[in-house]
Amino acid sequence: MFLGCLTATHPRLIANPHLFHAQAYWTPTVTQTVNQTSLAGTWEFQADPQPPADKLVLQPSGPDLPPLPQGQWQKITVPSNWYLQGQDASGVVWYRHQFRANDRWRRKITRLVFSGVDYTADVWLNGQYLGFHEGYFQPFSFDVSKALMFTGQNELLVRVNSPLEPEGQDWSLRKRLIKGIFSHHDTRPGGAWTDRGQEKNTGGIWAPVFLQVSDQVAIETLQITPELDTDHQQATAKVDLVVNSPGLGKTTLDAHMKLEPENFEGVPIGPIQVQRTLHQGANHLKLEVPVDDPKLWWSWEHGDPNLYRLTVQLADGNRLLDKASDVFGFRTIQFDPTEKIWRLNGRRLFLRGTNYIATQWLSEMTPDKYQTDIDLMKAVNINTVRVHAHVIGKEFYELCDRNGVFIWQDFPLQWGYEDTPQFLKEATRQAKDMIGYLYNHPSILAWSLHNEPPWDADWMKYKYESYNPEQNRELDAKLFANLQGEDPTRLLHPVSTVGEHPWWGWYSHTMYKYAEPTTEAIISEFGAQALPHIDSLRRIFTEDELWPDTEAEWDKWLYHNFQRHETFNIAKVPMGNTTQEFIDNTQQYQSQLIQFAAEAYRRQRYQPVSSIFQFMFVEDWPSMNWGIVDYWRQPKPGHEALKWAYQPVLPSIAWPQLTWTLGETVELELWAINDLWKDYPEAIFTYALRQNQQRLKSGQSRINLAADSSQPVDKIFFQPQNLGSYTVTATLKDRLGTVLGENQFVFDVIDRGDQTNESTS
Repeated sequence: MFLGCLTATHPRLIANPHLFHAQAYWTPTVTQTVNQTSLAGTWEFQADPQPPADKLVLQPSGPDLPPLPQGQWQKITVPSNWYLQGQDASGVVWYRHQFRANDRWRRKITRLVFSGVDYTADVWLNGQYLGFHEGYFQPFSFDVSKALMFTGQNELLVRVNSPLEPEGQDWSLRKRLIKGIFSHHDTRPGGAWTDRGQEKNTGGIWAPVFLQVSDQVAIETLQITPELDTDHQQATAKVDLVVNSPGLGKTTLDAHMKLEPENFEGVPIGPIQVQRTLHQGANHLKLEVPVDDPKLWWSWEHGDPNLYRLTVQLADGNRLLDKASDVFGFRTIQFDPTEKIWRLNGRRLFLRGTNYIATQWLSEMTPDKYQTDIDLMKAVNINTVRVHAHVIGKEFYELCDRNGVFIWQDFPLQWGYEDTPQFLKEATRQAKDMIGYLYNHPSILAWSLHNEPPWDADWMKYKYESYNPEQNRELDAKLFANLQGEDPTRLLHPVSTVGEHPWWGWYSHTMYKYAEPTTEAIISEFGAQALPHIDSLRRIFTEDELWPDTEAEWDKWLYHNFQRHETFNIAKVPMGNTTQEFIDNTQQYQSQLIQFAAEAYRRQRYQPVSSIFQFMFVEDWPSMNWGIVDYWRQPKPGHEALKWAYQPVLPSIAWPQLTWTLGETVELELWAINDLWKDYPEAIFTYALRQNQQRLKSGQSRINLAADSSQPVDKIFFQPQNLGSYTVTATLKDRLGTVLGENQFVFDVIDRGDQTNESTS
């Protein structure tokens, strides 16, 4: 995981510039250090006028500074994706920034840290080449101690390359960029299957840049592994440090460790002092902090997300050399590969999840915006978020830790990639970076490496003329093997398969197929599209375009992700007669499908379903797709439907269809589902069937609702005598009458001659 710091004057590296690609970066997990100076603010920016080559080139420039563009430099804010700054560029752009060095940095270790650059970066300081980095999500740094000037201005030049995949036949089947949904996806501008699917580039220095100063030694990574005994009364924080000592020879230093409650009242532990001997260069230190009666980290529905802050200081006597700090939690996350069941701190756990892409441009998000999304998730009883085929901003992981929300973390591999040894090597490196970078977050419960690879996605034969059903099979097997042992504390999921993504009622069949038994324990995608509300739609289209009736207008809807064929021909959503009717019809369909699918899977809890993930939570740019919350964070009715279906204690109503004809017998099954670890003896289950507020049928049952359980309760048989809409309500209360969960189902009774559900498109 650690590859060492680099000075610009290393003779061997300058002689062979390609070695920079292997040695120019490391993956810092440090969140608090002795001295840090931000370089955020106004920089200069210029796109390289050279047209992009037909072949994708992702190689370092080498030590010689290429000729700079001769155009006029423009102002740009750093950090930010350049598209958000009005620069719609692809390929190579140049950044330039000047800053003064503090005289107190003399004879110190000064590192230049980039928290995130999309996609590659070559970096020069005062004309000296520092190195190269590939990968949009992980931090990287350079030792600039010898490159700094302490009189006058220091000039920083960064050559950022965020290229397009070379277009041509089947270009997206053999991608080279490890950007996941940021280079090819249904929710990208233009969608996945048009020639405009790479527009609105995500490139830029999108995360903070800063200088980090330490004295003689530098703590570069801080990895914390929590270990608990079987009864959780004793714990150990196992600490792995990578410390760089570039200038010192063999020396013995004091390591001081302190453990403090981060978000709860408690007594600090330490400081604990030990001595360690360092050698010149990179040092790997292992330390331990024992903890009696640890406060455990729990998800929000089962307890408090208790967090600790570990601080490590390295000192030479009374002289502080460097300090690092990070937050973690004591907890165990296990996935039984035989039973395919999750356990948190030894307790069985059902995951009620969603898929999440916050934005197409990561600098757009702030902690407040992430917290808004998390609040919207918790409001509908979501306990797990699948960060779908990308790595998101660091703040999101920190907030999930503090909010008690689990994360299923995908690596940014989405569909097809080239099968070459070079790509496998790069994917392995970046996947190890991902695990090292995010390792300390207690909210993360799994790593998943590849979403719908070609060898598992036979639907690709309809998309690509050159489809090979074996493509990427060896890549995925070797990538999975290469990552064994990187994180033994979490599930390593090799691929997210098509079998885990049923998509009934959208890409095939009808929503009612969700009621059939499944063989999959993990359902990581299900859902349907819906239009946003009219005010949001008006922010995307002109008034004339709100009712598309020409192919040009439909093309614009396609560009904004609307799937016409699936909406009208598979889901059979009627367009209606007005834009508002069109909106209502799509939203109603999405709501019904989400609730039907989620409840059907929850009734199969542990038989074999242990995790479900609705697709998608928010829309990540001004579009209309699978989000139950639109880009401007206005919830659609599907948000409320998921709230009903995801109640931890749920009186579930199993309904086989939405409409009956007069004379048919309506048959509904009632279930009680309890995801909580609490028994409810003598719980009260009631139901009522009404039409126009008139009660037609009702019932009540007393049940013993065990913790972490589900059970059928009753059946409703009813032969309607009138046409129209009917409502079934169900309520679960504890024995004292406190409401635990409520639910409802609305169905229609029609005349046989009225059965029509065709599109008017």
